[in-house]
Amino acid sequence: MPLFLSLLPITYAFYCLAIVVYRLFFSPLAKFPGPKLAAITGWYEGYYDIFARGGEGGQFARQIEKLHQQYGPIVRVTPRELHINDPTFFSDPYGPSTRSKPMDKSDKFRYRFGIPNATFSTPAAEQHQERRAALNPFFSKQRIRGLHEGLTENVERISFRFATEYAGTGKVVNFNDVWSSMTMDTVTALAFGRSTTCSAAPDFEAPLAKGVQALAWYAHWNTHFQIFNDMMRLIPVPIMLKLMPHVKPIMEFQSCIREQVAAIVDGKDVKATEVSHPTIFHDIINSNLPASDKSVDRLTEEASSVVGAGTETTKWVLTVGTFHLLDNGPVLARLKAELAEAMPDSSKILPYSDLEKLPYLSAVIQESLRMSYGQVQGMPRINRLHPWKFNEWVIPPGVLVSMDAYSVHSNETVFPNARAFQPERWFNNPTGPGGRPLSHYLTSFGKGSRGCLGKELAYMELFVAIATLFRRFEMELYETVRDDADFVLDMVVPMPPRDSKGVRAIIKSVS
Repeated sequence: MPLFLSLLPITYAFYCLAIVVYRLFFSPLAKFPGPKLAAITGWYEGYYDIFARGGEGGQFARQIEKLHQQYGPIVRVTPRELHINDPTFFSDPYGPSTRSKPMDKSDKFRYRFGIPNATFSTPAAEQHQERRAALNPFFSKQRIRGLHEGLTENVERISFRFATEYAGTGKVVNFNDVWSSMTMDTVTALAFGRSTTCSAAPDFEAPLAKGVQALAWYAHWNTHFQIFNDMMRLIPVPIMLKLMPHVKPIMEFQSCIREQVAAIVDGKDVKATEVSHPTIFHDIINSNLPASDKSVDRLTEEASSVVGAGTETTKWVLTVGTFHLLDNGPVLARLKAELAEAMPDSSKILPYSDLEKLPYLSAVIQESLRMSYGQVQGMPRINRLHPWKFNEWVIPPGVLVSMDAYSVHSNETVFPNARAFQPERWFNNPTGPGGRPLSHYLTSFGKGSRGCLGKELAYMELFVAIATLFRRFEMELYETVRDDADFVLDMVVPMPPRDSKGVRAIIKSVS
């Protein structure tokens, strides 16, 4: 036994050496350019995700940008993953997934939000397609537009508070909290039939919305230390609340949703759950999914996924758009002039179907989407059966290939002067490389079979919210700098510095 124990370190050392030799010289990715350390270990990525920038983390996307400057448009960024920086190639990994050409998602991100069985997290193309088909009816354009009234009520609540609590008082409003509460109210009302009324919280600081925001800060830890996620599931709720008190509203919300799911699964009447309309769960229960996909546990994970995706990304687009409008006088003046002409009576806001026809408002929305990026973390895809060809490179089947919205939206060839907020770039049916419409290179919602389900809902929120508040109020920024509305940290979604106080403003008067 002592001899055996003494040999263990030596055996393990030879094992590690064998892995290093394989990854550097015999792996299918050995021929691709990139740093040797990234080829050897996934902790190259882990360092930039968690420990870089003085412990803030969230720097891997920025590091990848530097690697492309050094090595060219294709770089090996982990032992198993290639990253490509070429906007014209985006439709290849993020195109449609078919039976003959299944496009899988990387399994490494499955546990980053603690919802491994949600549709969003599903790696296998076939299973994802089945689960998404059950969700599609709920997010159809017709169904979303039929729920316009609920969104309007949320925005009117915010407008009323601006007029009665903030206008002319000098009181500072934090738009990160405003938009977070609005998007939370909207997605919960539409998906679950019950609004959380976060926008009624004092100073718009709703605990639930704050809790969902906090989850993003743990995403990288969950990815690289899956054991933490597994341990969290085993910790009793009372102890968890003492360790992480900010998750209390999330756990209460999940408990509420779990009860609602259980009631629907048991076949109880809709009225018994006190909802105003059939929920997303009814669509899933009535679908052709197997019984295992209709369990209370999985549907609760699906609920968490819908809330997270429907809150954070749209909130950030609105926050970025608000900053740039208030920071750019000519752009703001042009938008307000268009809104005043279209809506002479500011108390009567046009419906979404009319707002989306306003050219400058539409351009402001597109530019806000471009500069907020959506998901900035690489989104690895796997062409399971076929190779990809990129320039002179042949990428073998089964290899992780990732791209990201940040590298596309900041590409100077596609979007000249990319750091500037220029709604005018969307006028007159502009085109990008290859003569394709410029909108082809707007990747905030992803593309293809895994593109964002809530795209129509997000657009409706963006148009109605921006049009309402910027038509009705005169506002100015308060102690806010560009970093407060910029992509500084990659926490899957773009984040400002950890010490940012948000995009803050003063409501000077009612228009």
